[in-house]
Amino acid sequence: MIPLTPSFLIAAANTLIGLREEGLNRGQMVELFLRGVHRGAGQPWPAAFVHHVGYWSHFDHEARKSSWPLPATASCYVLARDAKRLDVLRDEPQDGDVFLLWNVQRASFEHTGIVACVRREGEKWGRGAWYDCDTIEAKRHVGVSTDGGVRRCVRRFYPKAGDRFIRWADLDQRSLVDQPAQTCSGSPTSRVA
Repeated sequence: MIPLTPSFLIAAANTLIGLREEGLNRGQMVELFLRGVHRGAGQPWPAAFVHHVGYWSHFDHEARKSSWPLPATASCYVLARDAKRLDVLRDEPQDGDVFLLWNVQRASFEHTGIVACVRREGEKWGRGAWYDCDTIEAKRHVGVSTDGGVRRCVRRFYPKAGDRFIRWADLDQRSLVDQPAQTCSGSPTSRVA
């Protein structure tokens, strides 16, 4: 089986940057992502995108199965629930983590994607630590917006406000050695005031 490798996930997600929706949560690739998590066309698809790139970036053709450890779901809630149960839900990001964006008003996770690179971190009075990350994510149509698709984004995450990160690679029993978090440049993350 293929070892759980964050760089494989990031590389696979990079190949889909620029993919566009064809209508509201529709299109051949979007519907492929949704079928992979047993959902019909027109449904929200950010978590289905994460599953698709995770599954296929870790697919072993000889074994005819994937070592991707996260569930086939279109639900941020299910991702969070399983990550918590497996003890891989974290407050600090690393490159290759799956992020979960918290919606304070709804008191639930509302969006997910992949941390491609942790750029910097700092602290803000009253809001605690924050992390600026390059992400790769599926942005679906919202309201009258016509910009749905897979894209690179820069996001600021606030763990104190509820944002979390799934350290799925820790589920690989072959990687028992702890390694320090790295930034895009390969150096450890540093605090910024």
